[in-house]
Amino acid sequence: MARYFGKSAVFAAAVLLMGGACCGAYQLIAPTDGQAVRENVKIVVPAGVVPDDGFISVLVGEPGSEQFVVALSRGAAKLGAGGELVFYWDSKAPYYESSDPSKPRYFKDGRYPLTVKVFDSTGKMTDSASTTIELKNRVPRTNPAPGVSLVNALSFGQVNHYRVHCDVSVYEVVNRIGLPLLGGMGLSGDALIIQSVEDARPGGQYLIRLRVDEDAWVSSYGVKKYIYADQEFKPQLYRLVDKYGTVITENMFAKQAKYQIMDVLPVLPRHPVKEGDQWADSMTLKIDGITPLIKLKGTAWLDSFEWESGRECAKITSNMASDRPISLANGKIKGTGPLSAQVTTYFAYKTGRMIERNIRLSFDSSISMADLTTEPVESSPPPGMGNLPLGEEQFNEDVYGPGGRPRTTPQPGTGQPAAPGTQPTEDTTSRKKGKAELNIVVRLEK
Repeated sequence: MARYFGKSAVFAAAVLLMGGACCGAYQLIAPTDGQAVRENVKIVVPAGVVPDDGFISVLVGEPGSEQFVVALSRGAAKLGAGGELVFYWDSKAPYYESSDPSKPRYFKDGRYPLTVKVFDSTGKMTDSASTTIELKNRVPRTNPAPGVSLVNALSFGQVNHYRVHCDVSVYEVVNRIGLPLLGGMGLSGDALIIQSVEDARPGGQYLIRLRVDEDAWVSSYGVKKYIYADQEFKPQLYRLVDKYGTVITENMFAKQAKYQIMDVLPVLPRHPVKEGDQWADSMTLKIDGITPLIKLKGTAWLDSFEWESGRECAKITSNMASDRPISLANGKIKGTGPLSAQVTTYFAYKTGRMIERNIRLSFDSSISMADLTTEPVESSPPPGMGNLPLGEEQFNEDVYGPGGRPRTTPQPGTGQPAAPGTQPTEDTTSRKKGKAELNIVVRLEK
């Protein structure tokens, strides 16, 4: 299995290798020794400890085997009432070990030493302080714990705003080792999906209206583009679903067939579940301006009960896949194999709302090294599709029915589209074998 050296692992190695004698241990203001913490842990240090343009690093674990978890610049701190610097560490975020930097790991609840080291702008350590914390991210449960019913609880007129953010990483595979390549070509995207309940029907069926906010953007090669800025009508769909997240009708109105919007509601089991119980899972995924509509299927299980955004949540873990390869950035990142997705969903089971979903989508790919300094040119859309953004699906089943119809691509120098099913000639020697990874966060804003 190939290994991938991501940003966290590289930064961790850099910080841990930095030398320099500490000038004297300072006193952490927070957390205090033995303090119980969860989620975003507040770390408070005296303002005079961190040099201008300096930073802190946070390490968790016993001395000699501690894990680097985050580095934060002084500019990232908030100023406390007494002038102290306030930083935050997300204790639920993954960390990576140098022996296997491609595998995310997570801290379990328990008692841990926490060390906060201070560095100047040159990377020289100038101070350090330690304390002990009691990590308590899990919700206490009786033993044995009863099964819990997981249901999307919606009501007529309810409106939920979900922020969808995606960052793309690209790795070149050399001798089964993955090395960061091109910073993912600077490819990222962001959109707000507005979910409103237009009708609540007997038996737990809901007519959902999905809209994409006009400020949806995609960034490529350092250029940020608002996808729908010049379009009079923004994407919207009316979808019929049940309380378990099963889609009954994907699109209620044929005139909206050119639009594609990802699912937001999670698929939930139809019976009470306990920790470890499994059920069939599925989802659609689409990052506007980056990916086509991707249909994923797999298995979900109830991992545990944890606090998330101050709510008691069921932590649901899913492994899903799709056999259909995709391409990104107009084919500069061309999928050569199936897609795999590891998904973590935090579902507030007492109120019936999804709070957050973290998706790690990866696939083998062929990466073009040609024309890397220029912004990708958008392909011409199929007839009747209008001005579709970068990365749209080449086969649109909503418009053309099952199996779809291939998008046409302009022939170089002619201004005319190529015949269906043909592609322009490409220099295959300029491509490298690699991996693409999309890290996607879907978070409830209000």
